[in-house]
Amino acid sequence: MKIRYIILSVVLIGVLVAGAIFMIPKLMGDEKTTGEKTTAEETTTTTKQPEQIKNNLPDTTATTAVVVPQEMQTVISQNQADLYVDEANLLAGNYPIQMVPLYGVTTVSESNQITTAAGKPGWKAAYVSDFSTDEILSFYQSLLAVAPDYTEETVSESTNLKGTVSGYTISLTISPNNPDKTDLPGVSAVSIFIEQV
Repeated sequence: MKIRYIILSVVLIGVLVAGAIFMIPKLMGDEKTTGEKTTAEETTTTTKQPEQIKNNLPDTTATTAVVVPQEMQTVISQNQADLYVDEANLLAGNYPIQMVPLYGVTTVSESNQITTAAGKPGWKAAYVSDFSTDEILSFYQSLLAVAPDYTEETVSESTNLKGTVSGYTISLTISPNNPDKTDLPGVSAVSIFIEQV
């Protein structure tokens, strides 16, 4: 009976030693690979340049002319220095930037053109900013104040603004940036949805 336990112990120790001999180098190799991969990802993240955002839908031409009321144009003119200029062509085709400009942009994270269920054109845009949510909120409140159906609703830390201007429904959400959601550094996150009525 003792011989059986001794043989079983020797076999078990042999299996453990053999496993350690084969597994430790493999684990250390994986650790090196993981470390190299992390370093490469960090390098990529810090040197990443903005790419043109791809739109998988054909450009939709608005059938209602984009008319900017004078009150909105005044707000836009007064804040011209902080408005986004789309030199890198990151915004979706035909985005009505003259009516709903992006304010205080650090990085544009999304821009798409859509067609609504009614067949009308629409646009989505999202960006992060180093401006405070109050600064951004103040700009868009002033911009949309002209809308006769203007509404504002605060839910948790997000503020939703909505109004119809010149035949377009404009909805904005301004909230503190959550880098886990946006994958981008910044103080504030802004989401814009525009749709032709």
